[in-house]
Amino acid sequence: MTEKNLPLLLEPFIADYLWGGSKLITEWGKDQRKTKIAETWELSAFPNKESIVCSGPLIGKNLSSILKSDPAIFGNRIKDYSEFPLLIKIINAEQNLSIQVHPSDSYAKRYEGQLGKSEIWYIVEASEGAEIFLGFNKEVSKEEIVDRIKNSTLLDVLNRLPVKRGDVITVKPGTVHALLKGLLVIEIQENSNLTYRIFDYGRKDSFGKERELHIEKALEVINFEKYDNSKINSSVIIQDDSRNSLRVLDENEYFYAIEIIMTESMKVYCRDSFISLTLVEGEGKFSSGETIKKGNTFLLSADTEYNIRNIREEINFKAIAVTLGKNMEEKINVLFRN
Repeated sequence: MTEKNLPLLLEPFIADYLWGGSKLITEWGKDQRKTKIAETWELSAFPNKESIVCSGPLIGKNLSSILKSDPAIFGNRIKDYSEFPLLIKIINAEQNLSIQVHPSDSYAKRYEGQLGKSEIWYIVEASEGAEIFLGFNKEVSKEEIVDRIKNSTLLDVLNRLPVKRGDVITVKPGTVHALLKGLLVIEIQENSNLTYRIFDYGRKDSFGKERELHIEKALEVINFEKYDNSKINSSVIIQDDSRNSLRVLDENEYFYAIEIIMTESMKVYCRDSFISLTLVEGEGKFSSGETIKKGNTFLLSADTEYNIRNIREEINFKAIAVTLGKNMEEKINVLFRN
């Protein structure tokens, strides 16, 4: 392993919105100078909102500059994309998020000049009774939605679903959705910042203004059909024994995401893509010496083997690992060593 192939700890871009809180600071080790954080952009190459390497020989560099100076870190598969395709966030919803929808790639590229947004939510924490909105509970028309936005009855036709820790929710473009209060989520998505907000409960920001809505654009991209609830929690367990497990959370054109639960030690490897590794429980250590703490996200180089051991006997090491998608022949290889 060369010096540049050492695990690279990332410092996220931090965003605060009126629905955020203090949990990412007090329990997840994020910026202690803040009093409130809504979300952290853990792996981001989005302009002006990039994550930055905060360890090793590339310290201080953002992902875009590393992609130019050291492209081998990202692997051969990155060449299949016209721009960096992936964005990973940790979101703390202490209040309800707005009702919103994301456009498809075709719409976004035509009218916004960037990618659309497909995403998944991995539910890390959920308070008792936590819920989400996902699609509609019946088939609706554009005219009905316009009327319901005007008279504040939109929530009556939204599909309200209970969620719990470990659930995986896929949010397709065109699906009206919202995270509701009491959730902490890892969001894995296309590298896009396009959100069309259609309802925000009449809330006002710190300046006393209601947040901007994007109703006309939203109506052009919304799927008005009744949502099929069988689509949620479609993750696939590919290994599960008494000590370790692997679960595929989702695979699509942009990313391949798995949950790893490990008791003692493991090695991880991906030939053609970098790996983003975010720890959600426990504590670990790379063989090269770097400690992995809850909330840390590391960028791991393509075609490099990393050995990790669990250093908390009383709790398993649980992490989310993400690579590029596009049906790669060789995905993340995880070998448990007990």
